[in-house]
Amino acid sequence: MIAFADFGGSNFLGIYAAASDKLALVPRSATSQFDEKIERSLGVKVIRMTIAGTNLVGALASMNSHGVVTSGFATAEETAGLAKEVRVLTMGDKFNAAGNNIVANDKGAVVNPDMSNKSLKQITDALGVEAVKGTVASLKTVGSACVANNNGALCHPEVTEEELTVLEEVLKVKARIGTVNYGIPLVGACLLSNSRGVLTGSNTTPIELGRIEDALGV
Repeated sequence: MIAFADFGGSNFLGIYAAASDKLALVPRSATSQFDEKIERSLGVKVIRMTIAGTNLVGALASMNSHGVVTSGFATAEETAGLAKEVRVLTMGDKFNAAGNNIVANDKGAVVNPDMSNKSLKQITDALGVEAVKGTVASLKTVGSACVANNNGALCHPEVTEEELTVLEEVLKVKARIGTVNYGIPLVGACLLSNSRGVLTGSNTTPIELGRIEDALGV
């Protein structure tokens, strides 16, 4: 299922929320209608929270069905509800905007190549999958340039063949290119997806929707 939504007038849903096949994380300030759209389109439980006191939950958290990686600025109080559901890693790495720096599904994860090897091991343990360093379209913020579920991955249109090969080998899905919200290439910052559905900004065009559907298998 593909549905449309905005958050506070913004089409950049991936900055404000994160999703897996098990949970969705949304800001405390989200409307009940936003929660309902996520529940209907993605078929998951919604948890409201802040990270570092902000609404930027999607930029600061990356997740799969096994765990959640959050910014080191997240407090124990903020992550307490999450810890009851999945493993939680609060990162100490300076590149700790996890949502921007990690793209993951239930099969693997690709992370910012500037992250430390210690962080790579911690991410592997938290998400329960192999984590590998890589780039997308020469961007180190792989989580903003790519979005993945257990069916496929959608990537920035300037991704190279070598980068696609790494993504496909690590995430164990087919990766395709596309844009969101009328031509924006930072697809990970723009939409939410799991294996059941997609929630995208209202500016997304019919052609973009077709590519999203093909790439993410929803």
